[in-house]
Amino acid sequence: MDLEFSDDVMMRIKKHLNADTVVVLDFDDGVGPFSKVGICSLDTAFKLVLTTKAAATPEFDAEIESNLGQVLIKDYSKEQLDQQMTVIQDDNLNLVLKGAGGILDGHMQMIDLQNK
Repeated sequence: MDLEFSDDVMMRIKKHLNADTVVVLDFDDGVGPFSKVGICSLDTAFKLVLTTKAAATPEFDAEIESNLGQVLIKDYSKEQLDQQMTVIQDDNLNLVLKGAGGILDGHMQMIDLQNK
């Protein structure tokens, strides 16, 4: 499984990176510290979370490769993902998670929780 961030998305993320940063692709299903409520619709939602190593809890028990390094995920969320994915920025500056089958999340949030 592989995730590629477009150049403009990488620039946005790199502004927040430091030696202790962990990048998490969180499946927003109500499980874990970054997901406040589960999804009550048929929509699939992901968040890109920038956090610290200490805050990356055991729910994030798998990693995927990216052009920014390792990205943590919940192992069971692989069922919602494609083997090859990209994160791009659309014309409205929204983050879009795309896979071979199309758009996985058309309005993905990026949240920096490193200083909280």
